[in-house]
Amino acid sequence: MISFFLFAFITSITPGPNNSMLMASGIRFGVKRSLPHLLGINIGFGVMYLGVGSIIPFVSAEFLVLLEYFAMVLLCYIAINIATASTQILDGNAGGQPWGFFRAAIFQWVNPKALMMAFAGTTSYGLDTVTAAVIFTATNAVCGVWIFAGSWMRQYLSASPIRTRIIYVTLAFTMIITMIY
Repeated sequence: MISFFLFAFITSITPGPNNSMLMASGIRFGVKRSLPHLLGINIGFGVMYLGVGSIIPFVSAEFLVLLEYFAMVLLCYIAINIATASTQILDGNAGGQPWGFFRAAIFQWVNPKALMMAFAGTTSYGLDTVTAAVIFTATNAVCGVWIFAGSWMRQYLSASPIRTRIIYVTLAFTMIITMIY
C-alpha cells in the first residue's frame, strides 16, 4: 500500500494537464475562485478511477487507442487556450470564469495523464479498486499546491503581461509534453 501511495503522490504532484490548468487558474483567478476546479479534479478522478477499474477487462485495445487520440486533440485545444488566454489578472468576480467542478470532473475521462495513472494503478498494484480510488482522491488534494503557486505569482505577473504570456505558453507547452511520456 505504501508503494501505491507513493505512486499516487508522485503522479499527482508532477506537471500535467490538471496541474497546468490549476496554476493558470491560480494566476488568473486566485485561490478561492479556483477551488471548485480542484475539487472537480479530486472527485472526478476518483470516479474515473472506479470506472476504469471496473471496465478495464472489457475495453478493447482499439477503443483505448481512439480515446488516446481524442484526448490528445482535446489537450492541444486546451493548451492553445491557455497559451492565448488574456494576460489580465482578475480580482474578485471580475470577468472570466475558471473551470468549475463538473467541467473539471468530466475532463478526467479524457485527460491522458489521469487515464494513464488510472490504468497503471489498476493493473500494477493489486489493490481493490475502491481502496485505490479513495487513496488517489485524497492524494490528489496535493494538486492544490499548483493553485497556490499560481496565486503567489500573481503580483509578479500583474506587473508585466509579457511575463504572464511566457508563463501561459510554458504551461501550455508542459501540457503538450505530457503526451509524449
